[in-house]
Amino acid sequence: MKLNQFEKKLVQHPIRFWIQNHIEAPLLTSMMPKPMANIEQALEIGCGFGNGIQLIRHHFGADSITAVDLDPDMVQAAKVRWKTENANKGLYFSVADATRLPFENAHFDAVFNFAVFHHVPDWQQAIREVVRILKPDGYFVVEDLYRAAICNPISRRLFEHPQQNRFNHGEFLAELREAGMLIICERNILGLGGMILAQKTLRLGGASY
Repeated sequence: MKLNQFEKKLVQHPIRFWIQNHIEAPLLTSMMPKPMANIEQALEIGCGFGNGIQLIRHHFGADSITAVDLDPDMVQAAKVRWKTENANKGLYFSVADATRLPFENAHFDAVFNFAVFHHVPDWQQAIREVVRILKPDGYFVVEDLYRAAICNPISRRLFEHPQQNRFNHGEFLAELREAGMLIICERNILGLGGMILAQKTLRLGGASY
C-alpha cells in the first residue's frame, strides 16, 4: 500500500531524517555482529525518498545498493535526490512489489526494511521473498511498526495502513523463524514497534534457496 500525502510529508521532513541518522541507525548497527560483515550487495525494500540509502551506505558500508518501492513517484524522488554522478555510483533503482521481488535467488548479502512491512498486506509472503533473495548467512535488518501503532483511531485518521492481517513483535519473530531465519538480536519498543536482526539459515528438510 502506498503512502498518503500526509505520511509522505512526514517521512521527508528534516527532523525525520535526523532521527533516522542519529538515533535509529546507531541502534540498528549496534545489533550487528562485530566486526561487521562485508555487505557487497544490499537491497532496501520501500526506499521512499532515499534516506535509507544514506543509512545503508554510511552506517552499514554497503558497496552496492538496490532500492525499490511500490510507488513510482517515490522511486523517482529517490533518483533525483541521488542524481549526482558520485552519489549514484553503485546505486540501482526499481519499481517493485515486496511480495514479488524481481531478483534471482541468493543474490543479496543484506536486505533492509525501514518501517515498510506494516504497509504490505501480505507481509508473510514478503518475508518469504526476503529469504529467497538472501544469500546463505545473509542478514535481514528490520525496523517496523506493529498492530498497536497503526490499528487505532488516531492512526487510521492520519494514515492509510492495512488494518487486516497486521502483526506484533512476537508474530513477526515467529514468521521469520518459520521461514528459516535465525534471530540474532531483537528489541520490542513498548509493543508499538521494534528492531530485529535476522540471519538466513538452511534448515534440514526445509526449503533450499
